[in-house]
Amino acid sequence: MEAWWNMLVSWFPFLLLIGFWLYFMKRFRASRQQELVERSFQHMERVEASLDRIARAVENGKDK
Repeated sequence: MEAWWNMLVSWFPFLLLIGFWLYFMKRFRASRQQELVERSFQHMERVEASLDRIARAVENGKDK
C-alpha cells in the first residue's frame, strides 16, 4: 500500500501539469475555432460583394 502511495505522490505533479495543459489547449482550440469561423464569414461577405459588382458590370456591359 505504501508503494502505491509513494507512486501517486511522485506522479501527481506530472499528472496535474498534463491536466492543466489539456484544459488550456481545449480552451485555446475553441477560441481559435470561433475566430476562424468569424474570419470565414467575413471572407464570404467580401467575395459576395465582389461577385455582385462583377455581375452588375457584366449586366451594364450587355446593355450597351
